[in-house]
Amino acid sequence: MMDREIASLTCYGFAVKVDAALGHLWVEHDGNLTWDQLQEIKAVAWGREARAIEVYPAASKLVNSRNCRHLWRLGPMDFCPDLLGLDDSSDGLQARHAVAWSEARG
Repeated sequence: MMDREIASLTCYGFAVKVDAALGHLWVEHDGNLTWDQLQEIKAVAWGREARAIEVYPAASKLVNSRNCRHLWRLGPMDFCPDLLGLDDSSDGLQARHAVAWSEARG
């Protein structure tokens, strides 16, 4: 297995690790990392227009051994809810698939 390069940086005094190949970053923090800080860390690592998600796993899959937050970078075609309702994705594959199954189920 090839070793991936992990970049290290510090933002707001927090240690940040970025695995560019995997599109994953994680931040070790003291329990006081804010959403705004995490948003800025994402921008520093991947740029202001990058989209990312934070995953909250099922309880049976939870790993919670230290204060660490994880972001996963989305690609331009990955689904991401549009919180402002500005994205017209009604003609996307996912939207067409949902409509077809909805119609088929009645």
